[in-house]
Amino acid sequence: MKKSVILSLLILVGILFSVTAEETEKTYKYPYQESEISYRNVIVYKVLDHKDAYVVMYAKGHRDVGTVSIPKKWYSSAANKDAKLSFRALPKGMNPYMTVISRNGSFERVLLTMPVSRGHSAWGVADSNVKIDDADKDTLEIVY
Repeated sequence: MKKSVILSLLILVGILFSVTAEETEKTYKYPYQESEISYRNVIVYKVLDHKDAYVVMYAKGHRDVGTVSIPKKWYSSAANKDAKLSFRALPKGMNPYMTVISRNGSFERVLLTMPVSRGHSAWGVADSNVKIDDADKDTLEIVY
């Protein structure tokens, strides 16, 4: 008697589970949709402050150091969502990093997560006599 009750319960649970699974699949089945926004984080070794741009030295691959200049005109001190450059305060215990955000494969904006104190070793000053050729550019081309 006990065996037949247990077997009946198992069959009932199996039927309920299969019905629930079919309904859930019908209700929550959405087509796969890829996001149009993507981002890439890279470690920042040093940011040199120049009169026209920020020169960022970052980790490229596993052993190389890449350099990219980011025009200062991209930065807006107001909370402007259209600004191409933003700064974030570096959380304690982390290393500086740069986030490059793209939309549909083309550059949209860059976020520098840096120490607030300009006395930190991640900050530096570039020679103001050196001319930065791409200080008026409109897009960021970076090699990872």
